[in-house]
Amino acid sequence: MITFLIRSIGLWIVAGAIVGVVIDGMKTIASGKLILTPLGTVWSDLAPASFAAAKAAVPAVVWDSLFRLILALPNWTVLFAVGLALVAIGSRRRRAAFVL
Repeated sequence: MITFLIRSIGLWIVAGAIVGVVIDGMKTIASGKLILTPLGTVWSDLAPASFAAAKAAVPAVVWDSLFRLILALPNWTVLFAVGLALVAIGSRRRRAAFVL
């Protein structure tokens, strides 16, 4: 049951990544130049309070070295990687066939 839940959440996150690709694609076509929206921009636009709380809770050294790197990536790449990892974790394990 828990694997189904993890796999379902992973598929929803992958669907969100596809939406992010479509939005960035539409912006790119409309402007005539490549536009990749960073994850940090999307997070701060959708939930500014949680973004500020996370920034305050994480030590400055970790924020500057790790989080700024991740938040600078395009939003759909991070969502796709997280979603794919959850789908892989939630996938059913195949039993090995009996071999003599």
